[in-house]
Amino acid sequence: MRLIFFSFKNRYRQKELNNFLNTRIYGKYFILNLGGPFKNFIAKILLFLRIGKAISCDGRPLISDKSRGINFWMRGTTLNIPNDFKNLNNNFVTIDNPFVQNKKIFQMYPIKIKKTQIQNDLKIVYMSRIDIASNIEEKNIWDKYKVQLIEDFTLIDNSNFWKKISLNCKDEIKTFNLYKKLKLFLRFEIIENLKKIFNKKLNLIGDDWIVFPFNSLPSNYNIRKIKNMYKGNICLDLGSIEGSISLYPRSIQIIESGGLIIQSIQSDSKKVWKNIHNKILFNNLSDLISLIEKLLDNKNYSFTLLQEISENFRHSDKSIEKSLDKIFNILN
Repeated sequence: MRLIFFSFKNRYRQKELNNFLNTRIYGKYFILNLGGPFKNFIAKILLFLRIGKAISCDGRPLISDKSRGINFWMRGTTLNIPNDFKNLNNNFVTIDNPFVQNKKIFQMYPIKIKKTQIQNDLKIVYMSRIDIASNIEEKNIWDKYKVQLIEDFTLIDNSNFWKKISLNCKDEIKTFNLYKKLKLFLRFEIIENLKKIFNKKLNLIGDDWIVFPFNSLPSNYNIRKIKNMYKGNICLDLGSIEGSISLYPRSIQIIESGGLIIQSIQSDSKKVWKNIHNKILFNNLSDLISLIEKLLDNKNYSFTLLQEISENFRHSDKSIEKSLDKIFNILN
C-alpha cells in the first residue's frame, strides 16, 4: 500500500477536489486528506520525514524534489503555472488546450455518485462566471467568426482554426487570453438564446450575470447548497474556458451531486462518455435546444439517462488508480 497525501493550506480547494479528496483506498494507494490550515502542518512533517508522496495543490507548499511528490496546479493548463516554477519536472495540471500539448494531466473521476430522482419541477441549471468586456481586436475577431463558432462549438478547440486567426502571433499568453475571451462570448450567446426560449426553466447562477437582464441568482459557495441545486436537474456544462476536457472540477461535481449533466463536445468526449456520448453531448445551439426539450418533455427518459451516467462511472476507483499509476511512474 502506497501512502499519498494531499497538502494545501486553504480550505476552498476542497470544493474543487470533490469526493476524490475523501480519505480512502484506490487499489494500491491510500489517499489521505491533509488539507486545511491545521492538517497541513502534519503534511509538512510527512514531507520532511519523506513518508509517502504528496500532492501539493497550487505549489503551496512547493515541492521541488520529485521524489517527494507532485505540484498539482488546479487553475487549468501549464500556462497558469507561475514562470518561476514552470521548469519543475513534477508539475501536473487539470486541463489541456489547443496551444499546449501537455502529457502531465492529472485526470480525476467522479466517485460516490449520489443516487437520486429527477425533480418534479425539472429545471435547467447553469452555474458560471461571465466577463465579456473586451478590446477592439477581441471584439472584431468574435464578430468575424461568431456564426461559425455558434454552428460548431468544437471549432474553438481546433488547432487549425487558431493557426488561421492567430496568424504569426507567437505570444502564447495573448493567444490564450483571446481563446478564453471567445469562449466567454460563446457562453454568453448560448445563455442569451436559452433564456429567450426556456425563460424561468433556466436557473442561471453567478454574480457576474446580475448585470444582464436574465433574472439570475447570486453565486453560492456553500457546497451542500450547490449540490442540492444540481441534484435531479438538467445541468448544463459548456466546458472550461481554460481548455477542452470532459472531466474537470465542475463537471465532476455535477455528476457526483446526482445532476443530469449535458455537455458541449470536448476533445476526449467519446473516450469518457462511451456509449452514452450521443445522448448527453451537443455541438451547436440547435442540438442543445433539441436535447433540452427532449429531457424536459420526458422525465422517464431523463431518469433512465441519469442512471446511465452513474453506471458509466461505476469503475471510477480503478480509473483513479490508473491515473495515480501514470503520475508516479512518470516520477520514478
